[in-house]
Amino acid sequence: MTKQGGFKRAVRRRARATGQRYTEARAVMEQAGESPFADTRPFDDAALAAHLQLQYGIGVTSVVPIDDDPEFRPRGSWPGHYPWTLIVKRADGPPWVARVFSSPADGISRVKDDADILRFLAAHDFPAERIAHDDPVSVLDGAGVIVTEFIEGGRPTDAHGRVQSVEVQHELATLLGGLHTLPPAGGALARDGGAEEHDGGCFAGRPEQDLAAAMGFLVSVEDAVAPEGRELFEYLREHVEDTDDAEGLPEAFTHGNYHTWAAVGAPGDLSIVGWAGSGRGPRLPALAWLLTTAAEVGPEYVDAVMHGYREHVALTDDELERLPGVLNMRPLWLACLDYRESVRSGQTPTMEEGRTGYGFYRPQHAERLAAQAIASLRS
Repeated sequence: MTKQGGFKRAVRRRARATGQRYTEARAVMEQAGESPFADTRPFDDAALAAHLQLQYGIGVTSVVPIDDDPEFRPRGSWPGHYPWTLIVKRADGPPWVARVFSSPADGISRVKDDADILRFLAAHDFPAERIAHDDPVSVLDGAGVIVTEFIEGGRPTDAHGRVQSVEVQHELATLLGGLHTLPPAGGALARDGGAEEHDGGCFAGRPEQDLAAAMGFLVSVEDAVAPEGRELFEYLREHVEDTDDAEGLPEAFTHGNYHTWAAVGAPGDLSIVGWAGSGRGPRLPALAWLLTTAAEVGPEYVDAVMHGYREHVALTDDELERLPGVLNMRPLWLACLDYRESVRSGQTPTMEEGRTGYGFYRPQHAERLAAQAIASLRS
């Protein structure tokens, strides 16, 4: 059973795959953490509109980032939050969504894999976004672009981005359980998946890559940490190296960022979007992240997650034992990103702030949440 060393293990795997020495592989991964999000698009909205018109023979009236358009902005988001997801308003039909992947690490082949994954989900009637054209992937100035159909209804959230009802939370958990019971498949469906997808492709793959990214965030500002902030820096680095990466647990085809913001449509008829981080990997991290976001609303939402998920999946004893550690993985990713941004802005986060955790990362909270989730299974 694997409980420690997720970052070290990720480095060793990269070293084996590339033929690099351990120190070389670690340096590459840490350097990648300097820029977890993709750089500015190599083209403007007008260029994308012209490209789509030429590629698909459609009339485009406008192309706007989804969160910059008051008509289509998802509830709870803010302008500039999703610059890579754009609304394509067409003169001759309903709008499309264009997702742009400009980081070289994404690879055009990976975007084509995304399209194959959406075809697989459609073939199995799983409620997800659908490709908007038989040939949905194109290339503009080296960036991969995939077009999908726009789904009416927006997110099932309030103005603060929180889930609106226990019933919606139950529906999301039921869909996740259904996703995790889809039949095994090869090709794109067999690629490594489950890590956070909004990292410019630097750490695409299994959930352990979230820990590699978290380490990259820390190392990228290590030289700027003031002496009084060193204790918290070492605290976070130690926890990144020791946090459970879920390796060795049961696997399935899974989503990379599964929570309320991945759902759109009307409650009772929701669809899941954002499949760039999907692939085969341990199934527990996606459930853990859904539980973490549910717990921010209330304990009854945690119960709804467990009751919905168990309609399809029975967790193993190993998964239940390791749930507290796996619950820590994504919050630790967020905490290290927040730490990096704080240091870059000239602040010095100290251990006084981190006595029981730091930011999103609260290990004691994870223990309590795991206990509640396990108790829900028995109710």
